[in-house]
Amino acid sequence: MAAYNEEAMKVLKSTNVKKKPIKKRHPFRNFLIFTGLVAMIIYGMGTSYFNIKNVVVEGNSYYTDRQIITMSDAKTGVNIFWGAGDSKIKNRLKKDPYFRDVFIKRRLPDTLVIKVEERRQIAAVEYGDKYVVIDTEGVVLRTGKIDPKLTLIAGLKITKMEKGEKLEVEQKNTLSKTLKMLSAMEKGDLFFKKAIVEEDEDNRINAYILDSLVVKGKPQIVLERMKSGDLQKVVNKLMQKGDIRGTVAVDDNNFITFSPDI
Repeated sequence: MAAYNEEAMKVLKSTNVKKKPIKKRHPFRNFLIFTGLVAMIIYGMGTSYFNIKNVVVEGNSYYTDRQIITMSDAKTGVNIFWGAGDSKIKNRLKKDPYFRDVFIKRRLPDTLVIKVEERRQIAAVEYGDKYVVIDTEGVVLRTGKIDPKLTLIAGLKITKMEKGEKLEVEQKNTLSKTLKMLSAMEKGDLFFKKAIVEEDEDNRINAYILDSLVVKGKPQIVLERMKSGDLQKVVNKLMQKGDIRGTVAVDDNNFITFSPDI
């Protein structure tokens, strides 16, 4: 009986324990706080503190900073978040084939950065009395009658020439390999002032280092000898000896021979 009473007392005590009150949630109040914070941020971003004061250009070499800013029509005095006009700036600049791509960045609070990726002009192709300036992929960058002081490629038969698109020629494969060869000039410390494509089944080229010194062979074979450094060694020895009149022939077996002009 005593055990029964003790157990009953435990049950009574347990029923008298006070439960902690459950806090009521206020989702609407949290929503108002969040909305208020967002509104404050948006208001702050729209103040004159974030107006563009400076426009900076990066990645350019052909055009000057001022030319690019003028071409882009990027404006100061407008909000860096809402008024910069990123897509309009990109569209204006990408109308010029010299720009492969355009990126817009922001340096808070007031500097807009226009970063451009330019195509590198590497050669000029003879086209009547004009020069067609192309990049490493053969894209037409511009045309003009003034010598652009680039490697001149002659002997190509142009079938289509449109600004901003790849130059189309009958000797497509030869042009592609010649451009790869010219791209390797800077790394190989060798410069060709002119390259004439011959009218034969192999489309060999005569690449002139000087008016009196020419390298003759297939573009791909010449490129391989440039990459190995063998062609540069031969040319340097000729320069040191003063033998600067003649033909340096690179054959399909990778042999390099020199025939002086007598």
